[in-house]
Amino acid sequence: MSSKTDSGLDSKQLPFWAGERWEEIRAFVAPEVRSAVDRFIDPLFWGGLEYMADRNDEGAVANVSVVLPPAPPDHLLWCPPEAVPSLNLLWDSIDAELAALREPFERYARVDLGRMNDFDEFAKLLCGWGNVIGEAQQRGWGVVGLRC
Repeated sequence: MSSKTDSGLDSKQLPFWAGERWEEIRAFVAPEVRSAVDRFIDPLFWGGLEYMADRNDEGAVANVSVVLPPAPPDHLLWCPPEAVPSLNLLWDSIDAELAALREPFERYARVDLGRMNDFDEFAKLLCGWGNVIGEAQQRGWGVVGLRC
């Protein structure tokens, strides 16, 4: 069962359409922001690529690969509790640059096709996932979701 959002989208459609919009604009986003968004949304929406923290506790560059446990390939995505801090670091870097995504979104997103055709809706979804990751880190929890 899924629920309808404020925009009328079925909640399970949101990650799919956000992923579509991201694919349309990502080539027009600054490389460091593009990299952070790619690594943040991949385990949450698709579960394919490995992702790495941008920096360690001292602020130095850290390339800490996070290995996720295998999940049923067509059903679930999950990030164990030990993977959540890396996602939270990525979210922190994205949150600080979120406004920089507006211009590429408004210029290059195919708003004539499908759903999630408004930047504010796109940003709201990313912020929602950022909040989920932040809460999970504070509680020492992992994150579970449905594959798009």
